[in-house]
Amino acid sequence: MSELKTIAKETAQPAVKGAAIVAASGGLVASFAGTANAAEGSPAVAADAAAASTAPAVVGPQGSAVQAPSALSSIGFVAKPASKTTAVKPRVIKDVKVETARKEAKEAEERAAAREAAEARAAERSQTTARASRTSTRTATSTRTTTTTRTAPDPAPSASGIVGIAKSMFGVPYVYGGTTPSGFDCSGLTSYVYRQAGISIPRTASAQKAAATPVSSPRPGDLVFFGYPVYHVGIYVSPGTMIDAQRPGTTIGYHSIWTKPSGYGRF
Repeated sequence: MSELKTIAKETAQPAVKGAAIVAASGGLVASFAGTANAAEGSPAVAADAAAASTAPAVVGPQGSAVQAPSALSSIGFVAKPASKTTAVKPRVIKDVKVETARKEAKEAEERAAAREAAEARAAERSQTTARASRTSTRTATSTRTTTTTRTAPDPAPSASGIVGIAKSMFGVPYVYGGTTPSGFDCSGLTSYVYRQAGISIPRTASAQKAAATPVSSPRPGDLVFFGYPVYHVGIYVSPGTMIDAQRPGTTIGYHSIWTKPSGYGRF
């Protein structure tokens, strides 16, 4: 009997004084707490000792289900469920897609900027070319006008006002066969101006010379004739200067009497 008491005492002490049992493979924690208040020779202690001596050994949990030994259950062992761990999904694929989208958007912006810059350069070149063309045209026109037209002092007005009427036609272009302010040839200008002054004269240069009174000392408003037979006529302004419709590409204005006239006429 004394041997049984000794065995029961030695077996019960670890169970009463133990604080925790940890299950290694399942993450389970078993806790147990108690105070050895029973008397050394009490029947409960003897029964627990006998149960502990015959209880099977505690084996770690296998798989997902863990079943505690009956001896631990009898002394208040409580099994806590394993905490669930949420798996973190890798974001590698998502990050790669985001980076690819950003790269494509950046490349598209760069292409658009390059296209806009090229279009701006092309438009600027076109404008520069157009400006250069207009400048060249104006320069050429100015050069032609300078070579054929020179400024002369305003002559004293004639009694008939022929010179004043002729000056109002400045800038009208030369037009072969023209007889109106939209365009004149040489005799078309003289016949029109004289008609505006109320004097009717023939249409052609040769006919005008034939009808005019020849004079050796012309005055402003008289006609100046060139050639034998006459091929050109102008309105005399002052020595060396006349107003005429000279040739294609010119306009009505003051021009030089470039060669010796074949005669002067007055109406």
